[in-house]
Amino acid sequence: LAYVGFASAIATFPGDFSNPADTQMIMDAINDPSSLNPVFFFVFNSLGLLPAVNAALLLPGAKAQRPLPAAPFVASAFFAGFGGLGPYLILREPRPEPVARSDLGFFPRYVSESRLYGLGLLAGAIGLYATLAGAAPTDYAGYQDLFASSKLVSVSTVDFCILSLFAFEPIKEDMSRRGWWSDSQSS
Repeated sequence: LAYVGFASAIATFPGDFSNPADTQMIMDAINDPSSLNPVFFFVFNSLGLLPAVNAALLLPGAKAQRPLPAAPFVASAFFAGFGGLGPYLILREPRPEPVARSDLGFFPRYVSESRLYGLGLLAGAIGLYATLAGAAPTDYAGYQDLFASSKLVSVSTVDFCILSLFAFEPIKEDMSRRGWWSDSQSS
C-alpha cells in the first residue's frame, strides 16, 4: 500500500522531472550548497543519510534472506530511495535473533557495525539537524512554495517521510538482535 501511495505521489505531484527550475536548483546547489533552501537541504541530504542508516540496520540480519536478498535493495536506496528499498522492506523476513559477528558479511562486519561508521552517521545527523534548526521562518515559507511547485522537492519530501516511517521495524529488530528490546516491553 505504501509503495502504491509512493508511486501515486510521484505521478500526481505538481511539476515534472524535466523542469528547468529543478535542474537549475541542483546545479546551483552543486556550485554553492548554501544556495539551497535550508529545509530542502535537510530533506535532500537526509536521503543520503537514511540509506546508510538502513544499511546498518538491515544488513546484519540479511544472511539467507527470503524471498529477496538485502544488499541490492539496500544499495539501490542511495539513488532510488523508497522506490529501491520498498520491495525489500515489504517482503523481507524479520530477523530479531542475535547474529554472531562471524556470521556477518564483509560490509556489516567491517563497515556498518564499526564505531566509526556509527559516529559518521551521528555526525551527519547532527549536522543536518543543526542546518534545520538554523532555518528562519522565511525558509519554511520558501520550502512550502518549492514543495507546491517542484516535483523534485515534493517527491524527495515524500520519500524522506516514507523512509523515516518504515525505519521503525528495522530499528526495533536491530535493538532486539542487540538485546535492547523485547516484545514484552511493548505491552
